Amino acid sequence: MLRACLLSGDDALSAFEEWKTSVDMDAVDPGSYRLFPLLYRNLTSASVDDPLLNIFKWVYDKTLANNSTLFKNLSPFLSKFRENGIDVILLKGSALALLYYRDYGLRPMMDADLLVRTGEAGKMIRLITGLGWQSSITPLKGFGEKDLLARLGWTPGERRLEDFSDEYFCVRHGQDFTNSELFTIDLHWHVLHGYNDADADSDFWSGARSVEVNGAAAMALDPADQLLHVCSHGLRWDPIPPIRWIADAAAVVKKTGDRMDWARLTKASIEHGKVIHLREALRYLRRYVGDGVPAEVVAELDSVPVPRAERFQFDVRTRPPGILDGLVELGFLYGNYSRVNRDKNFFVRLAGFPKYLQHVFGMDSAWHLILYSFFELVRRGSRIPGKLVEKMRAG
Repeated sequence: MLRACLLSGDDALSAFEEWKTSVDMDAVDPGSYRLFPLLYRNLTSASVDDPLLNIFKWVYDKTLANNSTLFKNLSPFLSKFRENGIDVILLKGSALALLYYRDYGLRPMMDADLLVRTGEAGKMIRLITGLGWQSSITPLKGFGEKDLLARLGWTPGERRLEDFSDEYFCVRHGQDFTNSELFTIDLHWHVLHGYNDADADSDFWSGARSVEVNGAAAMALDPADQLLHVCSHGLRWDPIPPIRWIADAAAVVKKTGDRMDWARLTKASIEHGKVIHLREALRYLRRYVGDGVPAEVVAELDSVPVPRAERFQFDVRTRPPGILDGLVELGFLYGNYSRVNRDKNFFVRLAGFPKYLQHVFGMDSAWHLILYSFFELVRRGSRIPGKLVEKMRAG
């Protein structure tokens, strides 16, 4: 399907015919469904006449209408943020649709991803909650069974304003805020996942460019930074197959062309510990853009020494969550907690860590933490039989 979306001529047509014979259109996975608009454009540009184009066109038209409404609703908020002295960088789908696809119908979006400076995140949160937006629950990797959590005594809820502390800003890179009448804002205070100091994004901000959304001023990442974000985010495990990152990365490379600052890209990957992400992503991307990704860039990344810890985290983060992944997550959280509380001795830090976990997960009591930890240990170890899960779910 990716070949049918991104290649041209006979290569695209033969790939489409091969895909048709292997897919059940009544059971298309969400990751593939999100590529239907691109498939529609590529096939129509090749003058293909096929009944499936009606389905692809419907998804394209729906995406165009939804995104047009989203951007129309977003522009007044961008103006409001600017009036309050808050600069905003468009991330992910909003930046990609606006600058690289140049067609609102080609890039489905569930929300608007916006980046603010870490020091202004609290101000931004107060502003948008004052406008009627509500925070979503803290996401838990690979687990959406809120009903089961409720039966264990913990019902994840909205995060209160006082919960957005410096500790939370260093361990999380963003938070969703919803308005049922409009759309969802995925507010970021860091571009990349993982621990970040307050000034970790300074290079991203210094390289940002000015853009407009229906007349409202905003900013977007430098193309090299945009490509790093797409690749590092796309290679993480997700319950919805994240193959769309390949189309996004190809759009950035093709649109930027010779203006891509490859030296900036490799330097940023080293500084942010994303060498493996970028190296593997670019090596795969060359299947679809060829020399659009210079071979010497991949060779340079191959020559960069990668710490063993970074390799280990990459392996864990790119596969479905298990017990090992949970232990890595705990280690990651404790490392962040220790950095924030570096002025305290080891025993004081250790004693305060459970309370910190409650804060990060949004739990009201230590009992919730104990129950959740036990349940996650069993779940990630795949030792809960299906019938037991159904019994718990049914009560």
